[in-house]
Amino acid sequence: MSEQATDKKRINASPTKEFFIYMLIRDIPLSRAILDLVDNSVDGARRLHPNGDFQNLWVRVELDSTHFRIADNCGGIPVEIARSYAFRFGRPSGAPPTPHSVGQFGVGMKRTFFKLGSKIKINSTTNNSRFTMDIDVEGWKAGNDSANPDDWHFKFDTLDEHLPYVPANEIGTRIEVTQLHESVSQSFGLATFTNRLKQELSVAHSLSMAKGLKISVAGIPLNHEPQKLFVSNALKPVFIEKVISHESIDGRAGSPVKVKLYAGIAERSIHDGGWYIFCNGRLILRADQTATTIWSSVHGLRQYHPDFARFRGYAYFDSDDSALLPWTTTKTGVDTDSPIYKTVQQDMVEISKPVLEFLSNLEKERVAVEQGNGATPVLCDAVENTKAEVTDSVPLLEAFVAPKPPPIPSGPKMQKIQYSKPEEEVNKAKKMLKVKTYTAVGEQTFDYFMKYEGDQ
Repeated sequence: MSEQATDKKRINASPTKEFFIYMLIRDIPLSRAILDLVDNSVDGARRLHPNGDFQNLWVRVELDSTHFRIADNCGGIPVEIARSYAFRFGRPSGAPPTPHSVGQFGVGMKRTFFKLGSKIKINSTTNNSRFTMDIDVEGWKAGNDSANPDDWHFKFDTLDEHLPYVPANEIGTRIEVTQLHESVSQSFGLATFTNRLKQELSVAHSLSMAKGLKISVAGIPLNHEPQKLFVSNALKPVFIEKVISHESIDGRAGSPVKVKLYAGIAERSIHDGGWYIFCNGRLILRADQTATTIWSSVHGLRQYHPDFARFRGYAYFDSDDSALLPWTTTKTGVDTDSPIYKTVQQDMVEISKPVLEFLSNLEKERVAVEQGNGATPVLCDAVENTKAEVTDSVPLLEAFVAPKPPPIPSGPKMQKIQYSKPEEEVNKAKKMLKVKTYTAVGEQTFDYFMKYEGDQ
């Protein structure tokens, strides 16, 4: 068959750049897109300091209604990585790995560019190279650089390789986006958006910040809340570890996935109770209270309830091959179809059950004590005598430890009585009865009534 005849039978199925951009950005919130750029900085920190000591490393985010800028001193992007991999749409199989990486899907940086605006400037410097890039998104879509709309390549504007010396204060990456999309410009002008971004960054990268990484937004350093659980001699959270080999899941060779699971109690908070899931140190699910983790009759458990406001569960998934971890491409949730997650989810359910049973008994005891049924506050006292400890310091323990609820007091069922009277009159009754508490006033006036009127 001739080449001409072959061309006539050829059907063009290549994507358009407009459609590709639309599909790439449509499902990711603006703040999450910015988190993707911070993820890249964190990966740079890990390449620079694989031992996990991020002291003296920083990431700075600036934004207003006219521009967005992110800068870091986390090692820069090596020229060969930029040339062959960093700006590809997707991660090529031959890309050199960043062990324990966060930005593993190969779409985050480009997706953020397209999400924010149409003019992007990139300046990146390593200890022996530097490059700059100016990307005009509209020009790239039209193929202005090559007169070919189907050309998907970008170009360096300046490039210096094999530099003999680079000052330490110049090493890092700077990215600036201007000509912001109108909706982005409006969001960046709102204090509520900036506050939400700060909160999401401090939560998502709390583990990296605990290792010394400093993140700031609009010049304000972010604080982070470490994951803590209550611990005492009488009350101890469960902590188990396991290693899941990739071969055991689908028969293919691959890096193992290390899993740490904690379940216990913490400060009472209806909104903060639930399961927290991390992948390679990045929080992807916060305070989950749905069937995504454990909260379903399918798992033999009741739905999340205010009684469980003290419950905290932490799941840490870690692997050198981040593609094995159970996260979505936007890193905003769990891939519940992941066979590794399905395996671990059963453990999450089992270690949660005794903690939830304890919290149910704790609430029953609290109500009984409040009603004056003669109940001894054994569980309440156990909670009061605990100390909050960060999860890293919690020892391995395969079962949750907690005191048993005391036996139900014998005797008639008790009922609490409440009523209100003018304070002056109640204080007069206290003096007449020679008692010190309002409870004693109520008890003695009730006893008086039953003694003289109860048999009538």
